[in-house]
Amino acid sequence: MKALSIHLTDVCNSKCTFCIVDSPHIKQDSIMRRRVSRFLNENAGQDYEAVNLHGGEATIRKDFLDILDEIRDLGYPTVFLQTNARKLARMEYARTVVEKGVSLFVVSMHGATAATQDGISLAKGSFDQAVQGIRNVVELGATVRTNSVVCKDNYAELPEIVDLCLDLGADMVNISALHTDGTALRNFWEVTPRYDDIQPYVLEACARAVRRDARLLMEGFPYCAVPGYEKYLVDWEDNKFKVLYRTFVMEDYEDHMDDFTRVKDTRCGGCVFNDVCGGVYKEYAERIGWDEFHPVTELPVTAKVA
Repeated sequence: MKALSIHLTDVCNSKCTFCIVDSPHIKQDSIMRRRVSRFLNENAGQDYEAVNLHGGEATIRKDFLDILDEIRDLGYPTVFLQTNARKLARMEYARTVVEKGVSLFVVSMHGATAATQDGISLAKGSFDQAVQGIRNVVELGATVRTNSVVCKDNYAELPEIVDLCLDLGADMVNISALHTDGTALRNFWEVTPRYDDIQPYVLEACARAVRRDARLLMEGFPYCAVPGYEKYLVDWEDNKFKVLYRTFVMEDYEDHMDDFTRVKDTRCGGCVFNDVCGGVYKEYAERIGWDEFHPVTELPVTAKVA
């Protein structure tokens, strides 16, 4: 997959306690429409298979539907939308978004209950809206991939979150390690779980998805933290994203992550996954350390190394 990816807004209608963008603390949006339009125009006709939109919450932009029209008019084949799905709880709005070219909805589902998700988003009703939003876009025939970020407040619910997402009709479930930046860095000790603590729940959540023959994807985990499920970690060699993030263009998202956000320890050199593993988010390594991580010395039968 070769795609463009655009950070469409800094602001959000939720205030998630681990927001990588730090939306809860941003008072004024820095994203200008002309910069988005220039990026879309400069890359049109260059064989990009999709445009991925995210924020903040992209749907709260007043010109969001106009941007979808612009993407379609420039000839991009389809749009992926990363969203909390709150506005999609209105069927009329969901139908409009689908009709304007969004074929994949990547919906944030961080709890199996309203108490958990609303507690994380600090937005009462956000869980019920997300559930209804998923139901609406599934009914409209679009594809849904859920994304669940593992944090202190939800890791024990991960297996139940996977079950809920699949029961709602999600085509794929994505489990993401917490990226310790933005609001997550502000709240580091309140939101960041240890890998040793979350591992049993992450593995059980993966097992439930596999048992149900669901499509499973994991992102941000070091390979040694998910034994037996290494092949489900996102393959960035097959997924190339050129990103517009505020005023900065990342020619390759994964290269940027490797260069600026993740680190490895000397012990990683003895791991069979060293060439494909991105390591650990640097803030985690700095504050918690490396005691939990152990190099894998023998390639598992089920693993895939690019």
